[in-house]
Amino acid sequence: MAARGYCGIAQDVRLLYKTLASCPDIEVTGLVYHPRKFAPVHKFLPPDASRGCRLTNQAVFLWALGEEASAWPAFQPFRMVQKLHRMAATICTRRVQLDRLDAEMLWNVVWRLLFNPTLSPEDSSLVQNGKFLLSNLSDGMIYARALTNRRPFTLDTRGYDFLIVEGPRPFRISPETRQIVRYHDMIPMLQPDTMSNPLVIQWHHKAIRQSPEGALFVCSSEPTRDDLTRVHPELSARSATIPCTISDAYRPDPDPNLIRSIIKTRCSGAAGVPSAKPLEESFRYLMCVSTLEPRKNFVNLIQAFNALRLRPSIKQRISDLKLLIVGSPGWNHETILASMRQPIGRGELVHLEKVSAEELRVLYTHAEAFVFPSHSEGFGMPPLEAMLCDAPVIASDIPAHRWVMGEAALYCNPYDVTSIAAALERLVASDESLALRGELIARGRERLKSYRPDRCARQWSDLLHRLKQELAVANAFSPVRLSKTRLLERVV
Repeated sequence: MAARGYCGIAQDVRLLYKTLASCPDIEVTGLVYHPRKFAPVHKFLPPDASRGCRLTNQAVFLWALGEEASAWPAFQPFRMVQKLHRMAATICTRRVQLDRLDAEMLWNVVWRLLFNPTLSPEDSSLVQNGKFLLSNLSDGMIYARALTNRRPFTLDTRGYDFLIVEGPRPFRISPETRQIVRYHDMIPMLQPDTMSNPLVIQWHHKAIRQSPEGALFVCSSEPTRDDLTRVHPELSARSATIPCTISDAYRPDPDPNLIRSIIKTRCSGAAGVPSAKPLEESFRYLMCVSTLEPRKNFVNLIQAFNALRLRPSIKQRISDLKLLIVGSPGWNHETILASMRQPIGRGELVHLEKVSAEELRVLYTHAEAFVFPSHSEGFGMPPLEAMLCDAPVIASDIPAHRWVMGEAALYCNPYDVTSIAAALERLVASDESLALRGELIARGRERLKSYRPDRCARQWSDLLHRLKQELAVANAFSPVRLSKTRLLERVV
């Protein structure tokens, strides 16, 4: 997953790798496999092959990892044969191959493909000096196994104390290894109307049920843990909560001169409508960052923004107000793009895609407010990124947001367009706007201390050492090393 996307689970993978790799008492090996459903079939060479041959083989694997997913034209025989071949491999492959990456020669490729979208250049040494295992697995293979109730793949995890996977991934692992599931949310089962297809719902349930006996679910927020244990009470004793880590790539950027350049470079044509008006030399804007998909509530946000611009307070105080939406189309996005077209045509809405962390830092800093009106979340990283850049936050009043942000955000009802518009007006065009902004920014700085890398690293280190001690007590005649935890983490 880390190779796809700038935020969400992909971002948590990168930050968790950094958090764990920075702990002196934890030794991390990254497990790299393909995130696509129908990935190219790859066969690794044996260890006794020459370095040149193995390097070439791994280079081909990494190239395929970075290849964009391609459409499958219905009337091109070669493409159809290729698709059928990949589907057959997805279902029938039994053997899991692991090959240790030649990090000395290829670390920079892994950095660009997997880590660069989130981590700072200063973090590159964690990858350059890191250890990685490449695997011929793909997410599609794991999905197919779970959905067809077939025996999970066996991973050779001998020598590792823990295997950490992002989201439930059924594996058979070595007896001395315990699986830890980094669990983000139960949205597929609790918000089914926001999913791309019913297989996602079934997969989520079966993957949890087929997780190894004794797997520990480490949730990103307490509301997520509550949802998990209410649906699966048997996991109450095998669940814990450690929040996501914030990225040090975000901080206030005082230079507003880059805004126009960023908009020009990253402007998206996904809606299919050009703006009828050129961008003003200077303007003020609200901002939202997320993949374009149903539960992010973009349609209600755009309706609230349209209503807001008609209010007298906005016309008098901030008539040049715009809405910046940063995010690529995900699934079921047609209604969202349709709602964008008229405000884009009027020059009131700007849609951006593939914005880097450095560019987001500029946009966050100079936004009048950051708006995050999701119907549901497991955690929600973008509001914290905005707080890191001293932007005041408006968020939907849902349990995850209350748990993550506390009193550091202004809340609104995500199902009520009037409530969203009222919160926007209060923060940017009311008599209390200036004082309220300052208060939210100050609260945000205090709230962010809970998600600093050093604090989250201590929580992970404490958890892993406690689990090792429990294992040592349970296996009194088979001592477990307590000096340094060896950890295999899935990074893509």
